[in-house]
Amino acid sequence: MATGDVTIVVQVEGGAAKTATIPSATRINALAWLNRNHAGTEDDPNLTDATWSVYLANSAANGIIHAAEKQLISAAAPTTPTFTAAT
Repeated sequence: MATGDVTIVVQVEGGAAKTATIPSATRINALAWLNRNHAGTEDDPNLTDATWSVYLANSAANGIIHAAEKQLISAAAPTTPTFTAAT
């Protein structure tokens, strides 16, 4: 791993840690893309390495929560009741 590279580690309790490494050039490009619409002012600051790591962790957590919510909605969706019509 080189200076500036990003390592993402995910570990489910009791399991083995899984890691992914992102090269520093990719990190720089990602920051540039995320900062493209920020003014870089006090009211609209650009992401820094420190704030990007928070953004990245929160983004991953939000993705997991969103998937869980979709599953809960899917599991709770009522099925259309059927009946045999009277004749």
